[in-house]
Amino acid sequence: MRDFTKNISALLAKVPQWGLIIPIFFLMLFHYFAVIDEKKEKDPEPELNATPTESEMKAFKIIDELPQDSKVLILVNYGPESKYELEAAMSALIGVLAEKNIGIAFATMIPNGVESAFTAVEKSIENGRFGKERFVYGHEYTHLGFIVGGNIATYLIANNFGEVRERDIFDSSTDIHQPLVSEIGSISDFSAVFEFSSQTFDGVPGIVSFAVMLKDKNVRKVAFCSSDMLSAYIPFRGSVYLDGLVGGFRSIAVFINEFLPSLNIEKQYHILSTILFYIIALVIFSNLIKMTTKNKK
Repeated sequence: MRDFTKNISALLAKVPQWGLIIPIFFLMLFHYFAVIDEKKEKDPEPELNATPTESEMKAFKIIDELPQDSKVLILVNYGPESKYELEAAMSALIGVLAEKNIGIAFATMIPNGVESAFTAVEKSIENGRFGKERFVYGHEYTHLGFIVGGNIATYLIANNFGEVRERDIFDSSTDIHQPLVSEIGSISDFSAVFEFSSQTFDGVPGIVSFAVMLKDKNVRKVAFCSSDMLSAYIPFRGSVYLDGLVGGFRSIAVFINEFLPSLNIEKQYHILSTILFYIIALVIFSNLIKMTTKNKK
């Protein structure tokens, strides 16, 4: 048995780490197509088989109950690092809001959030639920830009929104050029506030900090966060600080499947899960080679 172990260790030591990518890649492809074929036999459409949590259901209900022709604020606090988790969800939400003629004001507390918002809008338009002629900048949506200061920015948004909305990202006067926000005097004039986030500010989620400083506790607050930020948001779900939470890829997949099933997010979810599994396998084998090489020396 000892000789067998030594032989295996010697064999692994001779294999370059990059060489593991090829067999892992072929295993991943084999596993993926085998799963897809099996699912086609049993069920033509793969399902998440996930029941929405109470927090997710509250978020769905808030979105369903938003009044026609009302207005919402979306805080975009994520960049390229969480694009593949949060962009599809925000695009789906934009589509739902556009169909109900709900005006959207975007704002961000991180520089990358500006581009993230515009990219999500373009993707939502590409999905074909509404055209550019129905979703015009300054009328159906606007962007109030990057508000500097982290928690200071959340205070300004919560209590001095009249000043925050004076000019947009292009330095144009919103009172003169944008009827969308000219009627917004305070944060209370929004039907809901949403945050899409991949980071916290001083260890606190942006929307929680916003809620703490908000005088009007009746404003509904919903957060969408990336998987790595979920642990920071969970303690606040179901509290006065957060009315609904959609966090992590599984939760976001459930949300998109609820509001925009045509995106086939279930397939993306299964593909991502498979890729993550094989990444873990690659890391394990790579560390095993390092250990055997070290022992040999």
